[in-house]
Amino acid sequence: MAIIRKDAYFLSSTGVNKIHCRIWQDDEKEPKAVFQIAHGVSEYIERYDEFACFLAENGYIVCGNDHLGHGKSVDSFDDLGFTAEEDGDLRMIDDMHILYSIMHKRYPTLPYYLFGHSMGSFCARVYATSFWNELSGLILCGTGELPSVAVVMEEPIKLLCKKLGTRASVPAGLLDKMQTFMIRDAKTSKDWLSRNEENVQNYINDPLCGADFKMSLIRDLISIANTACTDEWAYLVPPTLPILLVSGAKDPVGMNGKGVINVCDNLEDAGHTPTCYLYPGDRHEILFEDDREKIFGDILAWLEK
Repeated sequence: MAIIRKDAYFLSSTGVNKIHCRIWQDDEKEPKAVFQIAHGVSEYIERYDEFACFLAENGYIVCGNDHLGHGKSVDSFDDLGFTAEEDGDLRMIDDMHILYSIMHKRYPTLPYYLFGHSMGSFCARVYATSFWNELSGLILCGTGELPSVAVVMEEPIKLLCKKLGTRASVPAGLLDKMQTFMIRDAKTSKDWLSRNEENVQNYINDPLCGADFKMSLIRDLISIANTACTDEWAYLVPPTLPILLVSGAKDPVGMNGKGVINVCDNLEDAGHTPTCYLYPGDRHEILFEDDREKIFGDILAWLEK
């Protein structure tokens, strides 16, 4: 085994930012497919190293970029959480497609899979409505559903952006309180992420994780999630595209599985035949839970099938 990690940058669709990306490949394996990862909010692509190496060991070329306002796609820590002055939701999706174009140009004959976690899962759902024909499969991890009334939040948030400024900070702890409320006997504000205490502490100690949100990120996150959760979404993605949903059964983002099942039901109503795995006891970051080897194996088996 010889896993090679490559880091690169490309110009964002904003025309201003440099977007960091990482590529994993085992140079001793004949590549089977390309596997692109879209990470979640307040984290970055390098956190997926263990999962990416597992896939690379099994013949997949894995890639992913740090979204706008995340990881190494920022010029300074002050820029963490800031996406764009306007249309950051569209720019994040477009940046994902730029990475696809780069990788597809290198490997034009290989199947191409898109994996999105949390915020990345909502990005992946929106992405698939426009670029489904370029994908061989879609994997949604830690996803869920927003209530239809969430749409009414968009205009007030946009007005707040104009009033307070797109770089105004909003404590990340507000989100933590909402999610941790569903975790019994939580020891930290981040326990909603994982029941693996080491993972939670690593997240807390990581300066690139858990930064305060900027108003632009809240605006864009709500816009992306609302778009992904429309009644029409499942009908905009052809039933021929294989879709896998994986989530912790105790993930607050997925309403302890209820939201994930709703996504699955909506897909079935639109003619899809999705595969859905809910892992008992696991929370939001299932790729870091104690049973992650089984989860890795289930995802690989779905890809191979």
